Amino acid sequence: MNNYFILKRNENASVFSRMNNRTVKRLWNSFCFCNGEIDLNTTDEIIFRIGETETPMLPRGSEFALKVDEKGICIIGENYGGLMRGFFALLMKAEYEDGRVKIRHTEETGRYIIKNRMIHICIFPENDLYFIKKLIRLSALCQYTHIVMEFWGMLKYDCLRELSWPHAFTKGEVKELITECRELGIEPIPMYNQLGHASGSRLCYGKHVVLDQNPALQYLFTPDGWAWNIQSAKTAELLKQVRKELYELFGKCEYMHIGCDEAYYITRNSELRSHLPEYLKNLTYEVENEGRRPMMWMDMLLEEGMFENCCATGIKEEAAALRGATARSTVFVDWQYSCYNSPIPSLDSLKNCGHDCIGAPWFEEKNYTAHINTVSQNGMFGIMLTTWHTLKDRMESIYDCAQKCGAKDFVWGKSSHSFEKTATLLRRVSFEGNSYENCGWSKKQIGV
Repeated sequence: MNNYFILKRNENASVFSRMNNRTVKRLWNSFCFCNGEIDLNTTDEIIFRIGETETPMLPRGSEFALKVDEKGICIIGENYGGLMRGFFALLMKAEYEDGRVKIRHTEETGRYIIKNRMIHICIFPENDLYFIKKLIRLSALCQYTHIVMEFWGMLKYDCLRELSWPHAFTKGEVKELITECRELGIEPIPMYNQLGHASGSRLCYGKHVVLDQNPALQYLFTPDGWAWNIQSAKTAELLKQVRKELYELFGKCEYMHIGCDEAYYITRNSELRSHLPEYLKNLTYEVENEGRRPMMWMDMLLEEGMFENCCATGIKEEAAALRGATARSTVFVDWQYSCYNSPIPSLDSLKNCGHDCIGAPWFEEKNYTAHINTVSQNGMFGIMLTTWHTLKDRMESIYDCAQKCGAKDFVWGKSSHSFEKTATLLRRVSFEGNSYENCGWSKKQIGV
C-alpha cells in the first residue's frame, strides 16, 4: 500500500463553492463502492483538496491538474467544468481491496485533443426522465463540455399546448436535468429546430406532435407539415416565444441550437427558397440580439454534389449566399455520417469561412474518428457527437468518442472494452437505484 493513498470511510474535503452539491456527494459514495462518505467545506479557490499535499501547477492549455501522494489529494481547475473533469479523473482511479478504497500516487493534467466536446441528445416520447438523467451523468463523466438537449414533443410550453405530447415533461422536471448538468460541470444548450423537423417527430413514423392533435394549426407549416412556414408572421412569433421560454428555463447560457436542417419542401420550391436568405438572416440576428450564439446544422447551406460522401442539399448558385446571410456569431455544425476518412470534405471547406465550425459525427468509430482528426488538425471549434434514436444499441459510442478526444479512462481501462466501461459508468450514476428495465441502456435483452 506504500504507493497508494487510502481513503477513510468518512473524508473531509476543501472544495470550490459550486462543488458543494448533492451530485458530488453521490458520485463520491458511488465510486467508493458505496463504502465512503465525504463532507465538503467550501472555498473561493477552484480546487478540491483532501489532506495537505501541495497544489499542482496548472499548465497552459490544461483543463485541470491532479496530484495524489502520501499527504493527500489535490485537483485544481481552470474553471468549474475543468475542476469537475479532474474530479471525474480522480474517481476513475479508485480501486477497492479488502474493504478499503485506495488511489495510486499520480500526477497528471487534463489536456484534451479538442477543447469543445459536445454531445447532442434527443428526448423522445419513449424516454423516461430517469433514462435522460443517467444519460446526462454518463456524458459528463465521459468529460464532454456541453450537452445539447432537443425535446421531440417532450417539453410542455406555455405558448402552445400542442407543441408537446400529453405525457411530455413539465418545466419543473426539465429544470432538474438542467440543474444536474451544471452541478456536473457540463453546460446545457437548448435546441428547437426552426426550419425542418417541424413535426417534432421522426419522419419515418409519420407522427406530427402539433397537427395530429390540432389540424387547424396547418397554417404554421408547409403543406406537408415537415417544415415551418417561413412566410408566416404567426410562425415567426411562435418560434420567438418558444426560444423565450427555453431561455427562461435554461438560464444563462452561451448558445441556442436552432437546427435548420432537412427542410425538403423549401429546398424543392423555388419561391420559398428565395425567401430563405432573409429568413436565416432575421433568425440568426434575432437569436444574437437575444443574447445567445445561434448554432445551426449545415446541410441546407452546403452545395449539393460538391463534396464526396457528404450530405448537402443547397443549390450551388445559392449556398454561399445562405451562409453569408447568417450572423457572424453563428456556429456552423456540419453533420456528416457517411465519411470515414479525414479530412471530411465539407468540414474542411468551412475551416476559413469566418465562422466557428463544429464537426458532428454519429455512432460509427470510423466516422467520429475522421471528424476528430479533421477538427484537431485544423484547429477548428469542436466536435458534437449526435445520438438520435440509436442509444439502445450504440451507447458505448459516447464513451469511445470521448476517449478519442482525450478523456481520462478507468485505471483498469486498458484491459476492458467500451461496452463494459459504459455499463460500469451507468451503474455508478444510478443513484436512485435500478429496476430490471432501467439497468444498462436497453429495457429488454431479447425481442419477445
